[in-house]
Amino acid sequence: MPHRFVFVWENLGPTHEDRLAAIGERFPGEVAAIQFWPSSAAYAWDADVHHVPTWTLLPSVADRLGFRFGWKLFRACRGLRAREVYLCHYNLFAVFVAALLLRLSGVRVFCMIDSKFDDYPRTLWRDARKLLLFLPYSGAFVSAARSRLYLHYLGFARRPIAQGYDTISVSRIRAQAPGPPAPEGPGHAERDFLIVARLVAKKNIELALRAFAELQGSLRKLRILGSGECEEPLRRLARDLGIGDRVVFEGFVQTVRVSEALSRALCLILPSTEEQFGLVVIEAMAMGVPALVSSNAGAVEQMIDNGVNGWIVDPSSPLALIAAMRMLDQDPSAWARMAAAAAEDSYRGDVPCFVEGVVALSGADQR
Repeated sequence: MPHRFVFVWENLGPTHEDRLAAIGERFPGEVAAIQFWPSSAAYAWDADVHHVPTWTLLPSVADRLGFRFGWKLFRACRGLRAREVYLCHYNLFAVFVAALLLRLSGVRVFCMIDSKFDDYPRTLWRDARKLLLFLPYSGAFVSAARSRLYLHYLGFARRPIAQGYDTISVSRIRAQAPGPPAPEGPGHAERDFLIVARLVAKKNIELALRAFAELQGSLRKLRILGSGECEEPLRRLARDLGIGDRVVFEGFVQTVRVSEALSRALCLILPSTEEQFGLVVIEAMAMGVPALVSSNAGAVEQMIDNGVNGWIVDPSSPLALIAAMRMLDQDPSAWARMAAAAAEDSYRGDVPCFVEGVVALSGADQR
């Protein structure tokens, strides 16, 4: 059976399944998905339920993906008789090979990307290489305005670009939580600060610990959900700052536990020095939790109205973060207003935005 749309990711986690369920509902029988392997190299998430027909190309994670894998991916897409293929991981040579062969065979190929120019220092030779890697693509599906501008710089000025790539199902997040979005549920005094992130250097959790240490007199805890190479150094820092008894490291948890934690959170803290988007911001807002987000995160453009439903903070200085944390900690009425605004604005990151983006790129008739 021919498939109008085929979406390709390294591995299908809960957020990918959200998007596939939404586009599959809009175009029943016309959507399929391909994943490289059945588990993620970076995340230990559970995602056993597939909402559209799904094919897995390799039995386990591979260190290197060359021409042979690119050919395998191309053949899989052609076997599905795809009219449009949406590819992530443009930087992999195998994906470039598949994209090139698909384009030469008459298939429209779109790049799914959330990279921005300000993610990290750019060099001329690396960006020149990207010009080549992007040549096969008919257009691009991006997360935010900065991603669009970056692709204009990389040769997409005359190719269609749609926003709405980074989305999740707001209804799923709320359904798996034990209570309603804030400001309902636990009261202001019962809520703690929350971080949901991999414990790696670019997440800049050290800044959050230092900011939390400045909240003299607060009885709240700082809960940290995630695992990674920086866990032990962060534990030591918490002890050195005298907040070791108030910082709770809970390890990696599945998405249901994230929703449960958000249902009891005062705010989410995401102070990353590098953050292409930050899907956890949408999860937080779905539960009415204001997010204190690094200006480097792509999510701030789409999701955050500064001082209304969250705060945009400088990842190089703790001052704005301290001020926002102190205000939310001490002013119940201000917190309640921001919580209500966060819940109301969560639609900006909901999966209908993903469907709208696909429709815009494909030119599909409105149904």
